[in-house]
Amino acid sequence: MLLLTIGLITAFNLIIFKVKFEQGRYGDLALDFVTFAFLTAFFGHTLGGMVIAMIAGTVVSLYLFVFPPHFN
Repeated sequence: MLLLTIGLITAFNLIIFKVKFEQGRYGDLALDFVTFAFLTAFFGHTLGGMVIAMIAGTVVSLYLFVFPPHFN
């Protein structure tokens, strides 16, 4: 069940990345990648850590999708 959850969350996060890319939201997408890379580096040394990183990355992606950042 854990692996299924990880797979679904990962797929959902990648779908969000794809949608942002297709909409031309490159700054938003770059911020997502940086956040995801930081979370993976910080939590990614164990299976539980990767689950935390993927869930947190997905939540951040959804938040940025609903409330896009405004870069000057």
